[in-house]
Amino acid sequence: MADKENAESDNGVPAAHDPAREVARAVASSRPVRKSAPDAAEGKDGKKDHATPKQRAAGTARTKKRTTPASFVRESAGELRKVVWPTATQLRQYFVVVLVFVLLVILYVSALDLLFGWGLLQIFG
Repeated sequence: MADKENAESDNGVPAAHDPAREVARAVASSRPVRKSAPDAAEGKDGKKDHATPKQRAAGTARTKKRTTPASFVRESAGELRKVVWPTATQLRQYFVVVLVFVLLVILYVSALDLLFGWGLLQIFG
């Protein structure tokens, strides 16, 4: 074992001081460890012998209250106040980007239309 630690690793650093080996040891020691003994609720085969209880008992279930149109508008306005709206400069930049993209898509679809139209005329024309 002492020979291994004093030997040089692949990168020329003594194995005892090799950062890669130190990192590997740290990672190996921080790995989660599997429980060796089964839980008290589990049987010999590792399966539970009872169902997991529900979060809320059936008798305490809440009934959903319908939202009125006025409260919907009030809540929507509250949510819209939280929105971070773009500045005028950002709005112009986004508009130009979308416009250029739409024009490129129009150009692409028009070229395909002309190409397929020309091809069909050559075949059937």
